[in-house]
Amino acid sequence: MFAARKTNVAYSAPEEHDCGCCELARCPLKPHITAARDETGVSPQRLISLARGTRLVGGLNPCRRLWVVVSGLVGLSTTLADGRRQITSLNTSGDILCPVGGAEGVESWVDILAPSQLCEIDLAAMISTGLAPALSASLFRATHVQLERSNANLIMLGRFDGLERVALFLAEMTYRLGDPCPGGYRVTLPLSREDIADYLGLNAETVSRLFTRIRKSRLVTFLSPTDFVVHDLDGLAGRAPTAAGLRPAAEAARHNGGGDDHPASDPSAGPSARGRFFNGAPFERQSQS
Repeated sequence: MFAARKTNVAYSAPEEHDCGCCELARCPLKPHITAARDETGVSPQRLISLARGTRLVGGLNPCRRLWVVVSGLVGLSTTLADGRRQITSLNTSGDILCPVGGAEGVESWVDILAPSQLCEIDLAAMISTGLAPALSASLFRATHVQLERSNANLIMLGRFDGLERVALFLAEMTYRLGDPCPGGYRVTLPLSREDIADYLGLNAETVSRLFTRIRKSRLVTFLSPTDFVVHDLDGLAGRAPTAAGLRPAAEAARHNGGGDDHPASDPSAGPSARGRFFNGAPFERQSQS
């Protein structure tokens, strides 16, 4: 299943997992998992709980399994032989992961960047049933969202300067993780400066310097190393050329997986839905108090 090739690489520790109790009300794979269990009598999925700093690495056939992020923050990373790392994607609740093998001399990981729960799915077992066509359609929609996100990252890494990269990153995390609060939107992002640098293709010192420039603009207040408030989301997004596409991308992610149909203001929506931009919260700037 997983090969332990370094320290901090975890074997999966499965728990019983019932899709009916899952907080991901709109998980795109839920109907297919339920149908596969009904057809075979065996559940093709299980829940694994992982601590920050854990790394999972696929075996010889990594695409025989995939993971749905139930909660937390999970990165896909590639590490070169000399230790340099590039975080190629950041994944939150509802995102689907299927790590690909790296080229010779590099290693690809699933990096657990915050305490997380993943639903591990035996893709081969599901394909062996009569569900392949419907399953393929759901996976195509989810893959399309990920490809659009990857394309945006390629543009960012290839053409943006450092300040544009940081502005786009903060805006994207606000759209995906922000909660309305007095004076703007609050984001809790448990990433170190090194993690952010590895995602943006910068170094940690440059990230810290650029955060200071953003702070002086009064667009963002940093409450702690992992918490910040965005006061002017439109102004922040205006610092990055492609930020205008963040809102439709967030809506697509909501439609294809994460979130549910409750508006953010509905107290019954639950912690995974209330206040999230991609779950119906308003995108307009809130006045400061």
